[in-house]
Amino acid sequence: MFSRRDKFSTRVTTPHLLPDRLSPPPSNEQIALAPPMIDAFSRARAFAPAATPIILHGESGVGKTFFAEYIHQLSGRSGGFHAFSVGTVAPQLALDELFGHVQGAYTDARKMRTGRLATAGGGTLLLDDMQNLDLGVQKQLLQVLDRGAYSAVGSDRVLTVACRIVLAMTEAPDALMRKGQLLKDLRFRFGACEIRIPPLRERRSEIPQLAQQALEGCPQRIGVPGPSRLSRTAFDALNDGAYEGNVRQLKAAVEHGYLIARAAGRSEIGAEHLPEDVCPVLRYQRHGDPNSNRIAVQRAAVKSGGNVKAAARLLGISRNALAALLAAQCARADRHKVVSS
Repeated sequence: MFSRRDKFSTRVTTPHLLPDRLSPPPSNEQIALAPPMIDAFSRARAFAPAATPIILHGESGVGKTFFAEYIHQLSGRSGGFHAFSVGTVAPQLALDELFGHVQGAYTDARKMRTGRLATAGGGTLLLDDMQNLDLGVQKQLLQVLDRGAYSAVGSDRVLTVACRIVLAMTEAPDALMRKGQLLKDLRFRFGACEIRIPPLRERRSEIPQLAQQALEGCPQRIGVPGPSRLSRTAFDALNDGAYEGNVRQLKAAVEHGYLIARAAGRSEIGAEHLPEDVCPVLRYQRHGDPNSNRIAVQRAAVKSGGNVKAAARLLGISRNALAALLAAQCARADRHKVVSS
């Protein structure tokens, strides 16, 4: 069901569509290999045509905004997509942001203001960071969603809610409800259409393709040309990352590697070019894994700016030992070139 192209420009890639080699997928292609991610897309497709509010939940950086846009495009709604982080404003301002106000509604209300619900029109409105929204405001929002109507602050005129509402939060609704951060009635009244977006650690099979996708978009996002590929050691390092920031952190790591490798005049991003939050500097271990030792030497060389003494200090070995290791690596590289040619 995922293999055909939707109305939305994003195509979901499933395992049988992926090539055997790591070639960059189109930049508008969303990866769905792991079962939890495939399930999330299945739910999105099922819920998209309805007008019912949807709850999206997942850790920061997993792609909740992307899913909200994906659902909007599949819905075929006439209006556009709008997003608002409701948890970033004070309770008294949240009502004004959502519902708007009329002139004279309060002291500083010198002119009428249109709220987010009205601005969204017949489109989709994503209300992000619901876990931070005051419970009093949640109650008023519940009443609005229940009735499908509201009034601007200071007005008696009843307005109709024409947009589709998507509620996004960083934890599961039940967990937030137990903590007292989500209104019980809101959870049970609008929790039928719920989508959990899995963290990157539950979909590691997608990391290579996501990394390639991020690299493909670097020239346009960053605005300068740079390396066009990731080395095998870079892929290995990225696969082992912790990613507390999920896909957002993975993309940032690739962009970091892109710029560091570019500055070094490299056409390929190596593990040594990746940020330390993803690929920490490794200490050289005399009887350790050769690949890990090679990465440690390369990263130390980059971090020290090519200063052998400083690099040796980072690795915890002598300058002479590092010089011997560098000479051995150069010799292996030369032999590889001879064999390849």
